[in-house]
Amino acid sequence: MPVVETAPVEPELDADAAVELDDDAEVVAEALVTAEPVAEEPVEPAEAAVEDEAVEEELVEYATVRFVSQNILHGVGCSLDSDSCAVTERVALFMDQLVAAGCPELVSVQEANERIVGLMEAGVDACGYEVVWDGDPGLDREVVLTTLEVVGAQRRVLADRFRSAYLVRVASPIGVVDFLTTHLASGSDDRACSVELCPPPCDPAGSLRTCQARQVLEFAREAAVPGGATVVGGDLNDIAGSPTLAVFEEASFVDSHLAAGHPECDAATGAGCTAGRDDTTLADMADPASLQHRRIDYLLFSAPGRDCAVAGGTGLFNAKPAPGELAFPSDHTGVALALVCVAAAVDPAASDLALPDQPEPPTGPGGQPVDPVTAQAITTAFEVFFDGSIADIEARIDQIEDFVGMREAARLTFESSGDTGAAVRGRVDSISRTSSTTAEVAYSILLNDQVIFDGRIGEAVLAEGRWLVSMATFCDLVALSPVASEIDACLSRA
Repeated sequence: MPVVETAPVEPELDADAAVELDDDAEVVAEALVTAEPVAEEPVEPAEAAVEDEAVEEELVEYATVRFVSQNILHGVGCSLDSDSCAVTERVALFMDQLVAAGCPELVSVQEANERIVGLMEAGVDACGYEVVWDGDPGLDREVVLTTLEVVGAQRRVLADRFRSAYLVRVASPIGVVDFLTTHLASGSDDRACSVELCPPPCDPAGSLRTCQARQVLEFAREAAVPGGATVVGGDLNDIAGSPTLAVFEEASFVDSHLAAGHPECDAATGAGCTAGRDDTTLADMADPASLQHRRIDYLLFSAPGRDCAVAGGTGLFNAKPAPGELAFPSDHTGVALALVCVAAAVDPAASDLALPDQPEPPTGPGGQPVDPVTAQAITTAFEVFFDGSIADIEARIDQIEDFVGMREAARLTFESSGDTGAAVRGRVDSISRTSSTTAEVAYSILLNDQVIFDGRIGEAVLAEGRWLVSMATFCDLVALSPVASEIDACLSRA
């Protein structure tokens, strides 16, 4: 097979576009064919002329699709008078940065919600982006912007029902692309798995974050079409070499940052890092000298059987501070990928490009209906327990099933929630009687009236004539507390 030489493919970037590249990026940009070079046999002049003609006839056309992934910071941890750490101005800065980068064709944003999507919609005209969004009411969700033709989109909720993954399928110059964006469990909600928390394909002996990574991979595999490319982009909340990243590495996904020749994150200098700035105030986001110290945001790609490689423009996005009062649009630095593959035509209407059906949702409570009086008593117990606006902590504690150490554990949990905890509420979605003294309760947790945990399953117990939040339900929630490691009372529960 003759060696095909192609011109370097560069994304269209303004001189001021904030994309961090290594010195060897131009070399990477030219390495558009991933196969090992083959030593050429010497040929006679006549034979060389024939081979030149063959090369000319067999020239291959390449195309480029550019991706950006950005955790935009929803700002719920910021003070109430900061407007979610100036979210309007931060989103506007990010949209301006996309324009300066030549409007990358596929952009994923994590920590999005209805307000942030609305702010983005106000700024899409400059690039002509379509906002791919399903109206999910969650606080921490994913949205995709694209200039390409959308074939379909689907969201799946991940283990523990706080996080999700959003897949958008597009027809692109390199063929079918599945852009799958997600935000995996952070230090605040990651914890050890159990059979109930982490269903197959997860390992119940692993962690919640790794389980969610496996669910994302399963989603990608289930949706994949022959000859297509899959790009997983997002805040994976873990570093290279971790069990979370190993899930994708073992499935032959390529870490585009490393494939472009960039070194691993240097915590001392901030080079190659994507996270570490303060996410509760604007101080770091307004400071041009603030540094990141971990790389936890990624664009990973897989294109089995395809001739694909990374090109110039792959690396960090908006790592250089912007001029003005706001240096960075988020506590995270974005990441960029220029993916070059042999060009491929796509019929977006082809029936075989339809996304798979959504899996059946988890079944609700499976017991017997409850009478209105019982339903009201259980609903009141759960609502008072969750209501962060109630100043009397003892009144909230009184809604919990008693056990050794419970009251101290509850006080510590409630007191640690700070100003954010005052905006938390609980909503009972359904109740089912499971015995004369127990009931299964499907409930959701809201923050500032936005759902952050949807469809969780808990339990109410009848004790001394009162319906209470069960010990098991309380301890499940303690595991999400920032002081969980300091609470021993739940460790001995059955």
